[in-house]
Amino acid sequence: MKHLLNFENEDKQYLEKLVDEILKIDLEKLNKINSFALLQFNEPSTRTRLSFSIAAKKLGIHVEESQDSISAKEKGESLEHEIETYRSMGIEILVIRTKENNLADYKTFKGISIVSAGFGNISHPTQALVDIATLTKINKLNHKIPITFVGDLKHSRVFSSGRELLSKLGFKIGVFSNKDLLPENTDNLVLFNSWDEVIDNSGSVELLRVQKERIENISGFDFESYKKNFQLTSKILDSTPEDFVVLHPMPINIGIEIDEAAAKNKKFIYQEQLKMAIPARIASYQYALGEI
Repeated sequence: MKHLLNFENEDKQYLEKLVDEILKIDLEKLNKINSFALLQFNEPSTRTRLSFSIAAKKLGIHVEESQDSISAKEKGESLEHEIETYRSMGIEILVIRTKENNLADYKTFKGISIVSAGFGNISHPTQALVDIATLTKINKLNHKIPITFVGDLKHSRVFSSGRELLSKLGFKIGVFSNKDLLPENTDNLVLFNSWDEVIDNSGSVELLRVQKERIENISGFDFESYKKNFQLTSKILDSTPEDFVVLHPMPINIGIEIDEAAAKNKKFIYQEQLKMAIPARIASYQYALGEI
């Protein structure tokens, strides 16, 4: 049994195999796994929660969903006792989504696999697998900089895990945003200063929403300036090569990171990402249980 909290313990060859396994998954021909999983989503979620639930059911994994940990913490229960309770009930996989950044607190637990469905602004490995599997499927990993992330990089767990996975796979990562939304650590990042630079140097972009709930002084954020400089418009998208694609982890804020016309453009392939959501979560369960 293994935790899937990030990619730090896996090498390039294994991660390539993991992505390849996602692409090979046949939803009609799955080997059933008689196991128990607890989905603990302490933050609102639609797509991630549903895809984990559906993926488990397709694998034959029995699923329970709970937010009871919030109540337990309010009563003073320690994380160690919480996890001990789950193990004693026969739960083998804990899928957790939380606003906290306490990833390290979960790494040492034994006898249960813990899968990150989103930790604070630092971890969302299964979304990274969705994105890389999508790019692999459409043959977009043939650029030195296969993708540029545009938007709120500082507060995005999608960016954090995407950056980690792409770096492990040997790629540089492009970024384009205003200075207040850039990460403090820019190692292995290529900073672009205009849409022209982004388009000339990368094969795709992933748009990230401005995370209003995580920006401390959101009332002072200049949305008009942001939209003027960083919004993807139909005019910009029309200037890109025919095979250029745009990704988005969703939810999409039309009118902020993308305008309405661009959101309807065939180069905006968020629907291809959605198709990868269940296979990526199936592979995540298989990874956690040592099946891959």
